[in-house]
Amino acid sequence: MRCKISEQPNKLESLAELRRLKAQKNHLNFIKYVWENPSEEYAIGMHTRIICNAIDKAIEKYIRGESCFLIITVPFRHGKSEILSRKLPPHFLGLFPDAQVILCGHTARFIESVSRNARDLVATTKYQELFPGITVNHASSSVQHWHIRGRLGSCYAGALLGAITGQGYALGLLDDYCANREDAESPNARDKMWEGFTDNFMTRRGPVSITIILATRWNTDDIIGRIENEKNNNADFPNFEIINIPAFSDDYPEGILFPERFPRSWYEEQRATLGSYGTASLLQCAPVVKGGNFLSSEHIQVHKSIDEFPSIPYHRVWDLAHTAAERSKADPDYTSGTLMGIEKRGAIPHIWIKDVCRFRMDAPSRDAKILEVTEKDGSYVKIAIENTIDAKDAVGTLQKILAGRRTVIPIEITRDKIIRAYPLEAIFKAGNIHILEGPWYYDWIAEIESFPNGKHDDQIDNLSAGYQLYDETTEFDDEIVNFLQGN
Repeated sequence: MRCKISEQPNKLESLAELRRLKAQKNHLNFIKYVWENPSEEYAIGMHTRIICNAIDKAIEKYIRGESCFLIITVPFRHGKSEILSRKLPPHFLGLFPDAQVILCGHTARFIESVSRNARDLVATTKYQELFPGITVNHASSSVQHWHIRGRLGSCYAGALLGAITGQGYALGLLDDYCANREDAESPNARDKMWEGFTDNFMTRRGPVSITIILATRWNTDDIIGRIENEKNNNADFPNFEIINIPAFSDDYPEGILFPERFPRSWYEEQRATLGSYGTASLLQCAPVVKGGNFLSSEHIQVHKSIDEFPSIPYHRVWDLAHTAAERSKADPDYTSGTLMGIEKRGAIPHIWIKDVCRFRMDAPSRDAKILEVTEKDGSYVKIAIENTIDAKDAVGTLQKILAGRRTVIPIEITRDKIIRAYPLEAIFKAGNIHILEGPWYYDWIAEIESFPNGKHDDQIDNLSAGYQLYDETTEFDDEIVNFLQGN
């Protein structure tokens, strides 16, 4: 039955009201509703949804009387400030007009600019449709500190190292605490940022509050790195949830984070400009220690086609993050599996790497992922795993996962990881490392270049174990062994 014409306005009004209700309760819907740039549609990527969903959950906790501490890291130019600084203060004050908001960033100029955008949004028609009567008291408001007319709510905006004493927050936002590479590499500057964060910013929070850090990372010893350290070593420190969203990942449909805005060529240009050290932090959200220089990456050969790889035996060598402690710490260990083959060609062998699968998951999800990767590799790929004193159950775990499908080869590990990596040094220097191009490469090369000073070395361990397996099953004369080990 067709609706009568007189019923149409009521239906349209109901749909409009439903849209308003969704925009009030959901941060992404709020952004879309108040978006006022007619020449450009708001670009929504995977990370946009992840960040907004995390914000929604934080607000739900706040309503229940629970505090929330959240860290989200994303690459530069991916709309962090739009989501957090320009849109969240007015959204939050619309919901809680008697609450206090503190908005911090690396410089006063930057944070006052986004605060002005947030303040001015309150006066727009779209905002007033969502929160009628919530207006700014212009008689006592500036971009540094603006107030909600007739209510107790306000937003204070200032630099992290500025004066925020006397202020408090129900919602505390820290948007990009580091301005440039010079500050990131300065221990003195990093100390000042940490003092500003712990002594000024964090002391402003109320009994029930939301604290959100949304940033692009620069250094292992930055604010987030120090929070990770506190999380591991200080039981009384606030328990921050950490969400890292890298630019490149095999888990993304197109291998890149934000194809809705940037083509792959943009990401590749940025990677080439930044180099592996900058890429690890600014794009992959996983900074590494600079200048490990143990393994030279200068002559690594990157291949675009698997047809360029030789027909030799290949193994998937696994290193499991198998203990609860390894998986639950602030910067958890990875489970990693490297698909590699080693070819004897002259005095120094060649290592061919087709793929690295690396992830952080709970035990059931990890086991399912390993099984999925094994089936994808095919039966021609043999399975191997390190068997160490501190990972006694690793072999048994992998055998259980692959029972009836593959035989698992244990690799007995008895030496220090640096000693085990020595044979790799000559192979890297000779340019005998071959890589099949893929998104995993960027994390891999960052770990290579930071070894042995980096936070993680699971992918190095894969290579060392794979080489040991090859060495134990290949006859070398003493001269070659001595050459490879630098004796």
